[in-house]
This record gives sequence, structure tokens and C-alpha cells, in this order.
Amino acid sequence: MSEVKSCIKAYHEMEERYARLVIEYFTLEQKEAIFHATNELIKEFKVYPSQTMSPKGEFQGEFCLEFTDDYDKESGDFFESMIQKLDINKCEIG
Repeated sequence: MSEVKSCIKAYHEMEERYARLVIEYFTLEQKEAIFHATNELIKEFKVYPSQTMSPKGEFQGEFCLEFTDDYDKESGDFFESMIQKLDINKCEIG
């Protein structure tokens, strides 16, 4: 039986001054990479999005980053850098 490697998936939502990025992970390594990238980008951009984790199994789940009053549109560069750091090649827009 061959093992299928699951890729990190990302979903983006945005309206007026609200922006949200949901990152779906399937392994412990992916989960750790998401936390590491988030911490690096918070230090780099000096922004503090809300963070929520929703477990869906032993190592599977969703990690959500939200900007609720993004007047200066800081979330765009932050989310773009997050997607690049995690090597996500497709992000669905919701």
C-alpha cells in the first residue's frame, strides 16, 4: 500500500477590514512548520493576528489567523509571506 503525502492547504477570506487565513495541516511536521512560520512573521511584521487552532485528529487540524480591524491592509503581506514560507502553491478564496 502506498502512502499518500498530504499537502498543507490554505483558504483565504476577506471583506472590508477583515481578513482570515485558514491553514489545514495533516502531520506533526506541518503543524510545527505553521507555528514556526507564524512566530517568525509576527516578529518580522510586528503585527498580532488572532490565532485559533482546531484539532481534527492526532496531528490533523486547522490553524486560523485573523485580522479583525485591518485598516492598513497589513494582512496581505503577512499572509503572502506565510504562504511562501510554507510552500503552499494554491490558496482557495472563500
